[in-house]
Amino acid sequence: MVEGEKCIRELCESTWEVERIYFTPPWKDSNFWESSESVASTPRLEVSAKDMEMMSAFKSPPGLLAVAHVPDHFNQLPEKNGMLLYLDNLSDPGNVGTLIRVADWFGLSGIVVSALSADPLSPKTIQSAMGSVFHVPICVCEWDEVPTDLKGNVVGLDAGGENLFQPGNITAPTLLVVGSESHGLSDEVRKSCNAIASIPGAGRAESLNASVAGAVAVASLIQQRVALG
Repeated sequence: MVEGEKCIRELCESTWEVERIYFTPPWKDSNFWESSESVASTPRLEVSAKDMEMMSAFKSPPGLLAVAHVPDHFNQLPEKNGMLLYLDNLSDPGNVGTLIRVADWFGLSGIVVSALSADPLSPKTIQSAMGSVFHVPICVCEWDEVPTDLKGNVVGLDAGGENLFQPGNITAPTLLVVGSESHGLSDEVRKSCNAIASIPGAGRAESLNASVAGAVAVASLIQQRVALG
């Protein structure tokens, strides 16, 4: 189930099969329906505001709701073709969704989500990802289920690690691990890391939000890779 104009447009323009879009009367004559060929060709059905409230996962429904079928390829491990993100027990769906969006923005190979992390297909995660859920390879599996070839160079983010911004400290990882803000990296994952990286700060904040830290780390590693050629 997907809600909101932006997310539904991204859904319709993906490879996912959309069953139907439900909308409330204010959306009937909206130019949203002509915003793309894929949206225009998707079956739609008008419902009352009361019915939409019952269907919606949000307290203030946006008035647009789509139902889609999860494709068979959704929960398959991404191919080893560049850097991947591993989300180590991130319970906040906002963080999970934002990091999916980060992976989409920077063109990462995909995301592996631990089973104890927030559901990548929950309404809040999809909303935070702003549609990137439909474009990025995502797999939910435990650390010991991740193939060895994807763990060639595992770098974990932690406050006690090497300065990420110092060139030469950290080599480009095959797998970048982001742990929860409150608990950090799990013991099993930490033991598997080839290196631990930290993001140096100069202010008084105790820590960075997990999704912010992940975004900063990805941007820095990509910048260093480009600079090195």
